[in-house]
Amino acid sequence: MDFENIINFWIKSLSYIDSVLEEITNKDETQKFLIDTLQDQLFATGEDGNGVSLGEYSPVTVRIKRAKGDPTDRITLLDTGAFYESYFITPFKGGFFIDADGKKESTNLFVRYGDDILKPNQESLILISEYYESALIQYFTDVF
Repeated sequence: MDFENIINFWIKSLSYIDSVLEEITNKDETQKFLIDTLQDQLFATGEDGNGVSLGEYSPVTVRIKRAKGDPTDRITLLDTGAFYESYFITPFKGGFFIDADGKKESTNLFVRYGDDILKPNQESLILISEYYESALIQYFTDVF
């Protein structure tokens, strides 16, 4: 096999892998995993994907959250649940896009906290990578 054939083989393989990854990402279970991972990250850390804290609640909000049994030591962006429920994944060849409805009452969460509130941190990236590795192995096991 000459160099040109090797390059063409790898280009076709990469194109095929992108299609397989898109197919995996289109699955409901994958989208649920991705969304759950990102929501768990935001809830557990109160940080964006870069590790930057979203801040602290005001004393009034702390009292309200404490009464509801919600965490008070970090901003989780989980009050009514509307923001978390609005998460969605848009798969495309070569990756996926994560978005949500950040407009809440009189504020836009993306303007206030930045777009990186949807960005996976290092720990989440590892979980996502492991998920895709397992899904790819399963896919090729089923195919072959």
